[in-house]
Amino acid sequence: MANKKITVKHYLNKRAKPKLLLRERFYPLYIQIIVNGKKAQIKSRINEHLKIFRSDVERITRNDETMHSFLMEGYVSDRFFDSVKNAKLFPLFQLLMDEVAVITRIIERLHPFTDKDFTLLNFSEEYSKYTEEITDKLDSKIKENYLAELKAIFLKTIDQEENRDTFKIVNFLINHINWRNTFINFYESTAEIIPNELKTIELLLSNELVTQIKAFRAYRSKVNLLKRFFEKREQGKISTLSYLDWQTDIRDFVFVEFEKLFGEQKALQYVVCLESILTADLKSEHQ
Repeated sequence: MANKKITVKHYLNKRAKPKLLLRERFYPLYIQIIVNGKKAQIKSRINEHLKIFRSDVERITRNDETMHSFLMEGYVSDRFFDSVKNAKLFPLFQLLMDEVAVITRIIERLHPFTDKDFTLLNFSEEYSKYTEEITDKLDSKIKENYLAELKAIFLKTIDQEENRDTFKIVNFLINHINWRNTFINFYESTAEIIPNELKTIELLLSNELVTQIKAFRAYRSKVNLLKRFFEKREQGKISTLSYLDWQTDIRDFVFVEFEKLFGEQKALQYVVCLESILTADLKSEHQ
C-alpha cells in the first residue's frame, strides 16, 4: 500500500552552474516533491516575492549588491541557506515555510491519494496557476474578452453607414488606446473622459462580459480591504492574493462583502462570474 504522505522540501540544485562570490558558490533554490512514490523537482519562487521586503533583504545581504542580485534571482549558498533556516531569518525563512505549505495545499486539492490520474508532471505550471495574483489574472482576461468583442463590433460596423459613429468609437478604442495598461485603468479613465461613448459600446457587449466588468469593478473596490484582512506581508508570507486563497478564504469573504452592497442574488452572480474566469485555464475545478 502506498504511503499517504506529501513531502515538500527545499534544496540547492547543485547540478546547475553556480554563481561565484568571494569563492563561495551560489546555486538556484529548488523544491523536491514526493507523493505516493511520484517525484518532481521545481524551482522555488520565493525570490519573486522579495521585492516588497526590500529593506529586510538589504539588511540580510548587508547592502552587498552582488549578493542581493543573486538572492533576487533565486540563488543562495550552502552557508547562507543554513543561516536562514537556523536563525529563522525574516522574511526568507517565513517565505520558505509558506511555500512548503502552499504547495502541500495545492497537492491536497488535487486529491493525490484518490485520483488515479494524479500526476506531478508539469506541476510547476500548476503551481504557477494556483499562486499567480488573481487581480492581475482577472484584469488580463477581461481585457482580452473586451478587445475580442470590440473587434467583432468593428468588423460588423465597418461598412454600415447607419452605425458610423459606433464604428468611429470602436476604431478609436482599438487603435488609439495603450492596451499595455490594465483594463481597470482604461475603463475608469475612459468612463470619466468619454462616459457617453463608453456607454454606447457597453450596450453592444454581451451580457456575460458586462457582468464580468461589473463583478471585477466590485472586486477591485475590496482589494485593499482583502490585503489588510489577510496581513500576509506582516507575517512574511507570499503576498499575492492567489487562486488558492480564493478557494480557501477570499471567495467567502468577497461574497459577504458583495452581499452587503448588492444583496444575495447579485453577490452570488458576481462571485460565480469571477470564479468562472479564474478556473478557465485550470485542469479541473476544485471546490
